[in-house]
Amino acid sequence: MFPLDNRLDLLEFEVQRLRAHQRALSQTPRISSTQQTPRGNVLPPMPPKPTSGAMPPPAVETAAEAAEETMTEEDFEELQSLHKELVHSHRQLKQEHAELLKAHEDLLNAMRKQENKSAIVKHPSLGVVRLDYDYPPAPGDSDCPGSFGYDVFYRCVPGLTFEMCQSGAFTEMVERRFADAIKHLEARGVSAITGDCGFMMAFQVLARKIAKKPIFMSSMVQCPIIAASLDPDDDVLILTANDKSLKPQKEILLTSCGFDVTQDRFHIHGCQDVPGFEAVALGQKVPLETVQPGIVKLVQEILEQKPQIRAILLECTELPPYADALRYFTGLPVWDAITAADFYVTAFQDFPRFGLQDWQREWDGSQEDYELGMNLTKDEMELVVNKAKETREKKSEAQEGKEQQKASRRIRRQQAPILGVIRLDYNYPPAKGDIDCPGSYEYDVLFRVVPGFTFAMAMTGQMSPDVEQEFIDAVKWLEGRGVAGITGDCGFMMAFQPLASQIASVPVFMSSMMQCPMISVAFDKYDKVLILTANDESLKPQKETLLRQCGFNVDDQRFMILGCQDVPGFNAVAEGRK
Repeated sequence: MFPLDNRLDLLEFEVQRLRAHQRALSQTPRISSTQQTPRGNVLPPMPPKPTSGAMPPPAVETAAEAAEETMTEEDFEELQSLHKELVHSHRQLKQEHAELLKAHEDLLNAMRKQENKSAIVKHPSLGVVRLDYDYPPAPGDSDCPGSFGYDVFYRCVPGLTFEMCQSGAFTEMVERRFADAIKHLEARGVSAITGDCGFMMAFQVLARKIAKKPIFMSSMVQCPIIAASLDPDDDVLILTANDKSLKPQKEILLTSCGFDVTQDRFHIHGCQDVPGFEAVALGQKVPLETVQPGIVKLVQEILEQKPQIRAILLECTELPPYADALRYFTGLPVWDAITAADFYVTAFQDFPRFGLQDWQREWDGSQEDYELGMNLTKDEMELVVNKAKETREKKSEAQEGKEQQKASRRIRRQQAPILGVIRLDYNYPPAKGDIDCPGSYEYDVLFRVVPGFTFAMAMTGQMSPDVEQEFIDAVKWLEGRGVAGITGDCGFMMAFQPLASQIASVPVFMSSMMQCPMISVAFDKYDKVLILTANDESLKPQKETLLRQCGFNVDDQRFMILGCQDVPGFNAVAEGRK
């Protein structure tokens, strides 16, 4: 078969030939009703076939009639055959044209899919700046990739030994390599960056000047939000590897967190005397089966002596393996390096339960097998003080880690934490993602409305005596049902944070603005933070009150408030509609 272009040329030639013949036939004023002039590409009807033995035609009067008289039967059959060929070719062209249109549409759809696929963003990942220190990390340790539920990348800083980190001071060359490590991790596309030693908090201010992504060099960045969630008379236990090393740095570390260190609510205790824990200082494998009971016993003894302790923070990055056991045996909330990392990384994650879906590439669950010194140049490797050890022990540790993670999941299922939510006296159909929609959470949640506690009252920051008593009863009711923490369903409830935390013995966070200190500490002082609210005219007058309850410096001009009241359809929020 000829190519399509050639067949079109042949067809055009035949059409021109037929039209020339039709013009010859049309040069007469006497045209019957069955022989109209053809229009466009419509083929004219064929003239009747001459029959044998017909009567001779009348006298010829025109050239057209003469042409008709001279047409032979062979000419007619040739014209009829050409007509059939043209009709057949026309049908073929229509079919091929339809096929071409479909192929074009399929190509466009494929291009659209490819564009959509390329528009899907990469899943979030964590970057970890590592000490120049090698050891076999246990599951839960910051240096064990399996401790995280997302991708993680490591970068060692040659010369940054544990001793140098404890001193809180860099040499010039190590400071340059520290900056290189942060830039390397950002170039790999990480969403947030942390360190693998709590003493790196001393370098937090320098780190956030270098980084463009959120950076938090220690789990101690959580100190302000923990303190704000508790009553001022409640204390916090900070568990560290060696309290003799940490106590001299306490003021520097807490100041770097943006926290007022004059409050003596933080009690530092070391684990150096726990049997088996000396392996941490020696860079050896830690016997979890021996150390875990020892740490639980140590904490229980501390709580007997100081019953005012209501929360635990694990400062050392090698302590998270014991967090679940402490939660289980003490019933207290425990924060560590992993919960700090989760706070920042989840801010970049696609929430599968609500909101926009399928905009982020799904993580395949595989992580990089890191060895100390990976991603360094040959010259940089020469500067590494602690060379990488044999990895056989580390690989066997990975299998043990899976068993440890299974045990941890069993403990978490036994705990089954519940969230308590104080509700306004205000009813509306909440969408998924709304705090008042149970489907917004991946854990159990209990709601309790406060009769008479209207939105207008919440905005004023003051409750009537009757409503205040109902509020107190609601907090007590939720705590009596065994909730692990209590929040509110309106940001303006932050004004009642002191009252709620005074009543409850569990952490209370009446607004998402409690996160302001942790957000602030992870960015440079020149970076701005946007606070999006339903109506900025309502929130701005309360800004100072709300931020002060978060334990935050309200004079900080980095926080910008913007309302959504002018967004089309958003007025349904104020009107209690869907």
